[in-house]
Amino acid sequence: MKQQSPITGLGQIADQFNGILCDVWGVLHNGVSAFPPAIEALETYKARYGRPIVLITNAPRPAKEIAEHLRSLGVPETCYDSIVSSGDVVQADLRAMEHAKVYHIGPEKNHNLFHGSSFDFVAPEAADVIVCSGLNDRRVEEPEDYRSHFEELLKLDLALICANPDIVAEQGDKLVWCAGALAKLYEEIGGRIIITGKPHHPIYDMARSKLNAHAGRVLEKSEILAIGDGLPTDIKGANAQGISALFLTGGIHAADLSGSTEAVGTMLRNEGLEVHSFMDRLNW
Repeated sequence: MKQQSPITGLGQIADQFNGILCDVWGVLHNGVSAFPPAIEALETYKARYGRPIVLITNAPRPAKEIAEHLRSLGVPETCYDSIVSSGDVVQADLRAMEHAKVYHIGPEKNHNLFHGSSFDFVAPEAADVIVCSGLNDRRVEEPEDYRSHFEELLKLDLALICANPDIVAEQGDKLVWCAGALAKLYEEIGGRIIITGKPHHPIYDMARSKLNAHAGRVLEKSEILAIGDGLPTDIKGANAQGISALFLTGGIHAADLSGSTEAVGTMLRNEGLEVHSFMDRLNW
């Protein structure tokens, strides 16, 4: 992992790993359109080595919904074997709670996060827990808009389950706020938060289980490569798991790095993180 070397294509290191955990948003697409070279890279890895790829995403929706969204953007199922999402892990948590009373923060389109679990949507005063899947309308809102509301929620002593730990994500050529930004604010003012997606271990436990099933055996951590563009999620999570990481510098940190190898090294040192290799965008 301490190699931390620049590469120009996944093909330079692919044969070192027997399975891949690959981020989705910012790696395979930007929320508007797919990245064909990234798709080709994963398809080539699968075709050349016959080794499994599991997509691991902080999206607050179940894997089935993610697959449908990927198809609509032009990302085919031929470039991966399974998907594990933060939404999948949150669903498992809600099922374990049995008839939870949920106060939901997020757009109505994310209600499919709750399918398959027994719960009731309620007002904050009647809730057992807050589930945050995003800003209600990130087109016009910012996290700070929620401060006064969160101060009221804090008085109810409710934990907030964050269904998408990402702070920001690419949306075409701009960055948009995600649920992680709201969870950060809630925690800053004294609230209790529960995060199950990257960089925390529950999503990795589920993803590695899928990877092992496709491999037909238990893969050692040293055999797995994690690919992602987010330092606080993808890279921090891989480091915590003891998994080698390929950092894509052309994603959400692009403006801070400007393609500079020196800037990449400085940012990693400042964050206390390590990567096996780094490159701009994923390609073979």
